Amino acid sequence: MSRRKAPEAQAPENHERWIVSYADMLTLLFALFVVLYATSDANPHKLEQVRESIDRAFSVGVLQGGQGSSAIFQGGGIVPGINAVKATNMSDISERLKAFAEARGLIGKIQIREDADSITISLADNLLFSSGSAELKPGSQDVLLEVASILAQLPNDLRIEGHTDNIPVNSVDYATNWELSAARSATVLRFLIESGGLQAGRMQLAGYAETHPIADNTTAEGRSLNRRADIVIVYPTQEELDRALEAAGRQP
Repeated sequence: MSRRKAPEAQAPENHERWIVSYADMLTLLFALFVVLYATSDANPHKLEQVRESIDRAFSVGVLQGGQGSSAIFQGGGIVPGINAVKATNMSDISERLKAFAEARGLIGKIQIREDADSITISLADNLLFSSGSAELKPGSQDVLLEVASILAQLPNDLRIEGHTDNIPVNSVDYATNWELSAARSATVLRFLIESGGLQAGRMQLAGYAETHPIADNTTAEGRSLNRRADIVIVYPTQEELDRALEAAGRQP
């Protein structure tokens, strides 16, 4: 006759399991406060020195975060670097100038380009000037005022460039394309300062004649693209900014 095995006694219920969850929570809270302490432990005086140093060197808008500026630093930590700042500015500028060009029927006459250390707003020469002239055409002032209103929101240095095609200039006022390109860039620069309200200390001037083409000068279409006024928004490279930050951080 077989005997049934008696059922095993049920293990007593563990009423202390909450301690594990509670310990996990305390650990996470401890880690959180460590991180908060580490990120808030900044020397305000040194941080201000870093901001001023980089602003003077590169004019990129550091630790500001005000309206229209794209900060490299904000609060006590690092947020997107130069490439991210430039990408954001590129998107904003392109969107605004595209809407302006569409509203004014100027598609193709305003172009935006991005390079490693700059954003360039290219304005076709026939948008601003008559052939062989450095005087602004009627209506071109509206274009430059729109550009100036965009540039006023950025802290960057600006370089105003004049460019021509490779056809010798036919003008009693300008002996070569060098004089013409320099005169046109000077006209744009003066207008941006005097009428657009931009600070003169941000400005640089260059006349390149036909030496910096962006298209083939053997075609009429290419020469038309090469005759332009460029407004170059200057940025440091990320490597230059990192070196400046490192140097500023070593200052006492």
